[in-house]
Amino acid sequence: MKKKILALALVGAALLSGCASVPKDSGQNPDDPWETLNRQTFAFNQGLDFILIRPLAKGYQFITPKPVREGVTRVFQNTMEPSNAVNNVLQGKVEEGILSLFRLMINSTVGVVGIFDVAQMVDIPRMPEDFGQTLATWGVPKGPYFVIPVLGPSTVRDTVGLVPEVFLDPNTYVGRDWFVWPWWGAKFVNARERLLPVTDMLDKTVDPYVATRNAYLQQRQNSLQNGDGPAMIQQPLLSPFGDDDADDADKPAMDEKK
Repeated sequence: MKKKILALALVGAALLSGCASVPKDSGQNPDDPWETLNRQTFAFNQGLDFILIRPLAKGYQFITPKPVREGVTRVFQNTMEPSNAVNNVLQGKVEEGILSLFRLMINSTVGVVGIFDVAQMVDIPRMPEDFGQTLATWGVPKGPYFVIPVLGPSTVRDTVGLVPEVFLDPNTYVGRDWFVWPWWGAKFVNARERLLPVTDMLDKTVDPYVATRNAYLQQRQNSLQNGDGPAMIQQPLLSPFGDDDADDADKPAMDEKK
């Protein structure tokens, strides 16, 4: 039954992607030369999201109290600390890398596998970094904007950066399929639930594709500036595991111009 539902969702999403509207000037934006392909993938993702992923996220939100959801998010954030530590060190920020390891140890023990952010309580803040940011620090250009099937907005550099991120996630080494796949699924649904306010807002824009692209590129640029970017892009627009709850990201300014 589950396989049939997934198959129907994929077919429905594929049909919706075939109806994607592509403007005549598609591909002229220097950041998005693959716009025609990206719009097709974006339409597929939206179709799959509408049919399957968003209902799952809303169902999770409905049946799970907010304090529990926040605790689950902190657990996932805690498992990202090894990546934060490694990437901080690779970027030359050794002290931040050490502090990320301290956060991992404190929250994994006293904080009960990260349910409680005890490290934050003792003034050790999160210092999130990923391999895409590390590549940027090393001078690797971001490359064209790229929409990944199912996962959504990215760039060539950030897409390449996803590979080492998988190997820096402790879940990769659990080795038990009965745990690994539900973990990744739960993390995905949790992330989607946190993005509901932002994506619902993006869907109401004149061109959701452009709004999503601009939001992602602005958010990533702000991350590379360590939060020192313009005030209008300091909201964690498409960063589901940022420190601010996505429920509070309700009024970010959007540039809908190409």
